[in-house]
Order: sequence, then C-alpha cells, then structure tokens
Amino acid sequence: MGRGVTGHIVVTGCAGFIGSHLTDRLLADGHTVVGIDSFEDYYPRAIKEANLEGTRANPAFTLHEANILDLAAKAAPGGPEAGAASGSALAALLHGCACVYHLAAQAGVRASWGSSFEVYTRTNVLATQQVLEACVAAEAPKVIYASSSSVYGDQDELPLREDMVPRPRSPYGVTKLVGMRKAKTRTQRGSARSARTTSRVRGPKALS
Repeated sequence: MGRGVTGHIVVTGCAGFIGSHLTDRLLADGHTVVGIDSFEDYYPRAIKEANLEGTRANPAFTLHEANILDLAAKAAPGGPEAGAASGSALAALLHGCACVYHLAAQAGVRASWGSSFEVYTRTNVLATQQVLEACVAAEAPKVIYASSSSVYGDQDELPLREDMVPRPRSPYGVTKLVGMRKAKTRTQRGSARSARTTSRVRGPKALS
C-alpha cells in the first residue's frame, strides 16, 4: 500500500511470521494498522509474542486478540450503527479501512489429516467466509487473501505458476482453495479482491 491511503489497514494473523513482517512494513510506510490474531497453539505463543515485540510499542498499531468467528458472532459496541450493516464486532473493526489483508489461517499439511480437519474447516473456510461478509458489510474497498502453494498439489512441471489448475493433495490445500474460491465469488458483490499464493517463505522470525 502506498502512502496517502485514507483509512487504516487490517491484518488478520498479524502475529504470525508473514503477518508480523507485513504489519511492520505497513507501519514503517506510515499506515495505521489494526491487527487481529487469536494466538492459536499450533505455534508456541512465545514465538508470536516475540514477533510483535517491537510492533506493540508503535502507537499506530492496535492489536485485537480474538478469534475471527467469535468477532463475527459478537455484536459491535453500540449496536449496528457502530460498525456496519451487519453490526458485528468484526465488521466494526473493518469499518472505514482502506484494505484488509487476510492472512489468518490454520497452517500445516500433515496435521490437516484426520480428526483435526474440523479445525482447518473452521479457521480456513468458515472464518474466511466471515471476513469476506464483513468486508462487504463494512464496504472495505479492497481485500487481499493469502493462499498457499498447497492448492496446486502435484503438477507436471515446475516451478509452480498461479495460472496452473489447482490440484490440492491435502485437506489443508483443499481448505485454502475453498478460501480462494470464496474470495473470488463473494467480493463480486463489493470489495475488490486479490489472492496471492505463497511457497516456502523464509526470513527473520521464520521457524526452522
């Protein structure tokens, strides 16, 4: 996002590896950032706390430690007039924003098999749906959805390209693909949408 943008920026999953780097960059560029993170236990909380150690001191940053589905189910303070048409606490946080970066997700290919798939469904599918609904209700002009290279699965050629036909081979990949499809169809009613796939991102704060 360039300078001169009107409205705050919302980053879901702001305490994660990629989310914390994005948040720091947005703050460095002079933006006001509202971060949402539920500090799920897939990664130790101490790691996420360390990711935000310097960020918390920035007066332009506000952290909301909450689950997206809980925010969507909770009424905004002051009633519907406080945030958006839906009157949810989630829509209220998005009201007046310039862009929403939706990075919050349940990570992990191996862990997505078996009984834990319910967690992936709630976090990667249902929560994404609520973010998109809140974007439309709050009239957020732009939403950027962070997908994963796992949506492409096994391909006949490398490197992977975003124009390849998705062939997810894991439940995790399936949930991220559903999120991509939802972002495309839901934002046709409102916000401009962009989906970006990431693959093996490395750098400071990354887990080995």
